[in-house]
Amino acid sequence: MRRWPRRRGETLQAFDGADHYLVRLLEEEGTGPATLVINDQCGALWLSAAARGPAWSAGDDWVARRAALANGEDNHRPLDPAAWLWPRATPPSPPDQVLMRLPKSLSLLEAQLAWLAETVPADTPILLAGMDKHLPAQLVPLMERYLGNGQAGHGWKKARVFRARAPGRVIEPVPAPGQVEVPRRGWTLSAGAGVFGRRHLDIGARFLLDHLPRDVTGEAADLGCGNGVLGLSLAADNPQVRVTFCDVSRLAVESARANAAALFGPSHRHEFHLGHGLDGLERRFDVILLNPPFHRGHAVDDGVARTLFRHARRHLAPGGELRVVANGHLPYRRPLAKLFGQADRLAANDKFVIYRCVND
Repeated sequence: MRRWPRRRGETLQAFDGADHYLVRLLEEEGTGPATLVINDQCGALWLSAAARGPAWSAGDDWVARRAALANGEDNHRPLDPAAWLWPRATPPSPPDQVLMRLPKSLSLLEAQLAWLAETVPADTPILLAGMDKHLPAQLVPLMERYLGNGQAGHGWKKARVFRARAPGRVIEPVPAPGQVEVPRRGWTLSAGAGVFGRRHLDIGARFLLDHLPRDVTGEAADLGCGNGVLGLSLAADNPQVRVTFCDVSRLAVESARANAAALFGPSHRHEFHLGHGLDGLERRFDVILLNPPFHRGHAVDDGVARTLFRHARRHLAPGGELRVVANGHLPYRRPLAKLFGQADRLAANDKFVIYRCVND
């Protein structure tokens, strides 16, 4: 099992103790052949479930889906891409059990528990596992709130399992999208479950909003768009620009799409891309905006940002520019200068720095 995209010298595993625990419990306690998997990281759970019978994997992360499919190919056990369920999809037939990894976001957990209550037949066993260091204190109360029951199980290999039974009916509806105020614009943007900056405008994005380019025409990309605040602001200030909003999260892309329609009307010219950075896009961009993550799941890792820097270099038009906002302590100037020849410090405060790189 390997993570995706494949990187030389990868230090992060594609599975952990929570995966091991769920696979073990599936073998010991599985009540039937059909399994619904939720929040699989790289395919360990989906592949294990598919070895028993029908299996569907549900999640919001395009890279997790791609990793699972790649690991299926590597192990000569290909997975059906159609058996991946994006948020709010319904399994084609009832599962006999549900294996669920704890997501990083509590709002995504709430939405998924509410979805299970509505979608999965009554009394279907649900096994939820996470690593001890990432468990929220309110997990059992959340299960009781949305499923009507829930209890903590034993720990094993620094992981813990939680058990519940599906109620077969809605107990608590799916939480409404978050509302994010953008004071200087007078906007209220919506953000789906698990979308970065769901309740508050991220302070890094807030800083970059004060340093967006003007007099831009042509094509622009909001890379890792979240709710779309950067690209939407660029579009508002530069009416001749067409923005492509890009993210690995389907819920983020849906949020950006809904916000663009609310601000500019349903017939706006902006576009949306669900995928790994800018992969799969043929066009070149005159401006790329990036507020990169420095985590992969719970792990601190600047590899995602460095990958996105390379994507930007490949997809910038001649004379196009990349603007990156990052925590000042992160060592981004050197890799940016290596790619672009130079990385100018456009602005800085006590926490963040904005780099400007031009594709000469």
